[in-house]
Formats: sequence, structure tokens, C-alpha cells
Amino acid sequence: MPEVSAGDHFERVAAVYESLRTTDEAPVRRIGQLLPDRPVTGLDVGCGTGRYSRLLRGLLPDGSLLVGSDVSAAMLAQLKAGNHGRALGVVPLLSTAEELPLRTASLDLVTAFNCVHHFDLGRFLSAAARVLRPSGQIFIYTRTPQQNARTIWGRYFPGFTEREQRLHSEASIRAAVGRSDGLKVLGTQTFRHSRSSTAERLRAQAEGRHYSTFSLYTPEELRASIATFLAALPGARPSWVDEHLLIVIGRSRRNQIKPAGRSSLQAR
Repeated sequence: MPEVSAGDHFERVAAVYESLRTTDEAPVRRIGQLLPDRPVTGLDVGCGTGRYSRLLRGLLPDGSLLVGSDVSAAMLAQLKAGNHGRALGVVPLLSTAEELPLRTASLDLVTAFNCVHHFDLGRFLSAAARVLRPSGQIFIYTRTPQQNARTIWGRYFPGFTEREQRLHSEASIRAAVGRSDGLKVLGTQTFRHSRSSTAERLRAQAEGRHYSTFSLYTPEELRASIATFLAALPGARPSWVDEHLLIVIGRSRRNQIKPAGRSSLQAR
């Protein structure tokens, strides 16, 4: 099985990534409902091309600031191109998820959409806890291994669930939060999305490696698996339901960090 880092994968697919992926609006709206009715400062970690960042920024009150961080310069270049610089209020930041170059207690929210499986979860939570204000929240939107197995790819694409071993279960995320310094799970919500597509669209997504799982196949394995997948599909326009989990994390009372001043966001 090929060893491909997340950074290498996203550098390769950056130019076509947004055209191949589906963006779920419901969890973004839910996050917006949970935020205070005042200007906030937030960070979307692993933002990629900014497809979720832009949706989230559109729901934040006037005067808010949203930073989008990613380890891939190519993905951030797509964010800048679609963002017209900073016109839409998403500020790009080249950074890993485990070492956030932002001031302590400077953020009201940290989000991670469909990317936490690429992180060292414990180190990410520690980094997010450090930059979070006392009343701030972390929002993780992800698929669990069980949810992944029930997708159209998990059901029909050869080896998809067996090769994808990076996803976290709800229990493992809760355990990581429990081990973190001063964080606790505030709540969870499962989202179910009705999907339909065509065989050709699904072929294009797999060939374009729209999920990083497909980078775990050699080119020859991927071609053969796509052929098997297409032959197994239930009709020319299959329908299915995708499931995702939103986990809301806050700071426990036993560990409050003094907020930083608002004059500067980045660490000096």
C-alpha cells in the first residue's frame, strides 16, 4: 500500500479538489446557532480550499475574523484565488494543526471539517485548547469508521474500509478529549445527508482521488478497483445516505486560561 502524506496528497489534488467534493451546509448552520451573537474570532483548521471556511464566515456576525489554516500551500492558493485575497474575511495561514502560531486564549472557536483524521489528535487538541478563550468552543465534524463503512464507497469500492484506518470513532475522540488538559465534550450530533449521483460522476471523483483514501491505492489497484466498483453499483444513478458526526468541545472549569489581548492574533 503506498505511503502518501496528507500534505503530498493535497498538493496533488488542490486544483480539482473543490470541484470533486461535496460540502455539507447543515453542520455549518448548526455551529452558527451555537455561537454568541457578537463578533467572534475563529480558526478553521485544515481548511483546504476554504469551502467550509467561506460558508462559516458568511454566518458570523459583522466584525468577526476567521482564519483558515492548512499544511498545504497549494490548497491555500486555491483559497486565496476563490477568496479574492481577504475580501470574504477568511485569512489564510500556512500551519500544521499541531503547532498553531496564534496567541494563547485568542480564539472564540476552532473548527475542523472532515480533516481531523489527518492530525495527531492529542497534539491538535492541546494546541486548540491553548488558543481557545475560556468560553470558546472546538467543533469537530468527521466520519467515524462505522459511518465510513456505510457510504457508497464503503459498501461497493474494494478495500475502501479496510485501507482507511485513520478515522476516529466517537469513543476514541471522547477518550482523547478526556486525556487533554482542561477540555470536555459538550455534546454531539449526527447528520444524515441524502445523496445521489451518476456512475460517471463517481468515476471522476475516484479517479481524481477526492478522498485521500484513494491515494492508498497504487495506480493499477485504483483502476481495477474503479472498474469493480462501477460494475457493483445498484443502477446508473445510485442513491444513499452519508452520515457524519459533529462533536462540540469546550473548556472545563478546572482549567481556564487568561485571554490574550485583542490587538494581535498571531504569536510574536
